[in-house]
Amino acid sequence: MIVKMKSLMGAVALSAAALIVPAGAAFAQATPVQSIDELIARVGRDSREANAEAQRRVQEFTQKKAQQQTLLNRAKGQLRNLRSQETANNTKLDANKALVLKLDEDLRVAQGSFGELFGAARQAAGEIKAVVDVSFISGQYPGRGEELGNVSNSSKLPEVSELENIYKTILQEAAAQGQVVTYTGSIADVDDGAPVEITRVGPFSSWVTKSASFLKIEDGELGLLSRQPSGRLRGLARNVSSGSPDKVTKGPVDPTRGVLLGLVVRTPTLAERYHAGGNIGYAVSTMAAIGIFIGVWRLFILFTTSMAVRAQMRRKKAGKGNPLGRIMAAYESSKDKDIETIELKLDDAILKESGKLEYGLSLIKVLAAVSPLMGLLGTVIGMIQTFQAITLFGAGDPQLMADGISFALVTTVLGLLSAIPLLLLHSFTSSASRSLQQVLEEQAAGLIAANAEARASK
Repeated sequence: MIVKMKSLMGAVALSAAALIVPAGAAFAQATPVQSIDELIARVGRDSREANAEAQRRVQEFTQKKAQQQTLLNRAKGQLRNLRSQETANNTKLDANKALVLKLDEDLRVAQGSFGELFGAARQAAGEIKAVVDVSFISGQYPGRGEELGNVSNSSKLPEVSELENIYKTILQEAAAQGQVVTYTGSIADVDDGAPVEITRVGPFSSWVTKSASFLKIEDGELGLLSRQPSGRLRGLARNVSSGSPDKVTKGPVDPTRGVLLGLVVRTPTLAERYHAGGNIGYAVSTMAAIGIFIGVWRLFILFTTSMAVRAQMRRKKAGKGNPLGRIMAAYESSKDKDIETIELKLDDAILKESGKLEYGLSLIKVLAAVSPLMGLLGTVIGMIQTFQAITLFGAGDPQLMADGISFALVTTVLGLLSAIPLLLLHSFTSSASRSLQQVLEEQAAGLIAANAEARASK
C-alpha cells in the first residue's frame, strides 16, 4: 500500500511538473523530469534565473530613466531658449509693423493725387477682369484675366505697361466682339489641352469647329459643356464654320454668353422625362404597348378578312377560308329544309363568325379606360410626395417639390398618350368588325330571300 501511495505521489508530481514547466517556458529544460528531487532542483534553478532576469531588467530601466531625465532637461533648456527668441521676435515684429505703417503713410503722402488715380486703375482692372473671364474672346487670347487680376490685387504702384494693358484689353474686347473667327486654341478637358480648331462668334458663343461641340468658359478657360444641345443648334454651328466670309449665314448666338445655352442643355431629354414617371409610368407604357399591338394585329386580321369576304362575294362556290364562305357552306348544307330552319342555321353561323371578328376588342377598350386611371393614380401619388416635401422642408425651395410634381405630371401625360391611340384603335377595329358583320348579315338575308323566291316559283 505504501509503495502504491509513493507511486501515486510520483505520478502527481510529474503531472505538476508538466503543468509548471510551460509557465516558465523561457527557463525550461529540454529533458523531461524523472523524479521529485529533480523537479524541486529545476524549479529552484528556474526561479533563480527568473529573479536574475528581473534584476537585469530593473537595472536597465533605471539606466534608461537617467538618460530620459537628461533628455528631458535638455528639451526644457531648448524650450526656454525658443521662448526667449519668441519674445525677441515679437518685439521685432511689433517694431516692423509700426515701421510699415509709417512707410505706408509716407507713401500715401508722397503719392498725393496719384494714389486716387492708381486706385481707380485697380478698380477698372477688376471690373474688366470680371468681363473678360466670362467672354469667349479670352479663349483666343488666354492670360488676359490673370494680368488684370495682378493689377487689381496689387498693393504697389502699377507699372506703365500694366496701365497700358488695361485700355489695350478694353480695345481688344471691343474690336473682337464683332468678329466671327476660327482659330487654334486649347480646351481644358479635351485631349489634355491639345490644340484644336475653335470657332467663335464674338464674345457670345464658341464651339469646336470639327465636331460642333459647344464650349463653356469659366475663369477665362474653355471647356466642353457636360451635355451638348440639340442637333439643330449644332447643325447651325457647322453652317457658320463652313460659311464664306462674304455670305450671311444663320448661326447660334447666346446674348447671355453661355447662360441660356447652359440652361438648354440642362433641360431634361424625352427619355429622362419618361423615366421620371417611375413604376406607374412603366406600367402605363406596358399596357399601351400591349393594347397597340393587339389593335394593329386585329386591324390587319380584319383587313385581310374583308378582302377575302369581298373576293368570296364574286364567287358562287363556298370556300372555308373566310367567314362568308363558311356561311354559304352552312346554307348549302340546309337549303333543302324549311325557311325557318335555314334562318336559324345562318344566324348560328353568323354568331360564330361575330365572336371571331370581335376577338380582342374588349381588351383594347379596357386598356384604353384603365390607362388614364393609372395616370391619375400617379398624379395623386406625386402630389402626396410634394406635400410630404413641403411638410418636411417647407415651401421655400421649389426644387425640393420638383420630383413629386414631375412624377405627377409625367404619369398623367403617359396615361393620356396611352388612352388616345387605344381609343382610336378600338374605334377603327370596332367599325371594321361591324362592317364585316353587316356584310355577312346582308349576304345571309340575300341567300334566304333567293331560296324563298325559288320555292315560290315552283
